[in-house]
Amino acid sequence: MDFSTDELDFFSELFKPEQKALSAHNHILTMQSNVPASIAHLLSNANLTLLAEVAHYQLWFPLHLKIDTSGVINPTLSAPEVIDTKGTQRSWRWSQLNIKSQGFCIESISSTGIFLKPLAKNKRLSRVKHMQFTLPNEECISMDIEPIRQSSDGIAAKITRIHAGKEQLRTYLFEEHKRQFANLYNHGHLVDKTS
Repeated sequence: MDFSTDELDFFSELFKPEQKALSAHNHILTMQSNVPASIAHLLSNANLTLLAEVAHYQLWFPLHLKIDTSGVINPTLSAPEVIDTKGTQRSWRWSQLNIKSQGFCIESISSTGIFLKPLAKNKRLSRVKHMQFTLPNEECISMDIEPIRQSSDGIAAKITRIHAGKEQLRTYLFEEHKRQFANLYNHGHLVDKTS
């Protein structure tokens, strides 16, 4: 298992020796209900992710640790990135859209890519384009896209940058995944089903 540079830096900071060494006669055993300041700083800046696997999907939940003034850790989860592991591993795509924006109909979207159908005949996308649109749940998204494949069926583009609405897009896709695959969820909770 390989660790990223951020993960290695996190562990290095976590296990860094104290500046002042204690003498052999100063052994003190204490118990604390809060997090020491040196570790609290590391935990509050850590980029953590929880992985849940259900059927052939992986749900990558961003985990943020907030530490209150009394030193108590409060974990908060954000909407996950849904990865479809069947075939090639990629972000799950919602394809029952009919959003019109800037001369295109958005036919499908994931958090990493988009598929567009031109509204005018022979309309092409030759370079990076800034798009703004509103999801069916009324959330506004602003992003840059770059075409990677164009055919008579439409234009496949990768999302190069999300200026506004990144969390809202991920939340929308997760909610649609839960609706489409309700059998994998029980009252909003994951069900351990393998298929």
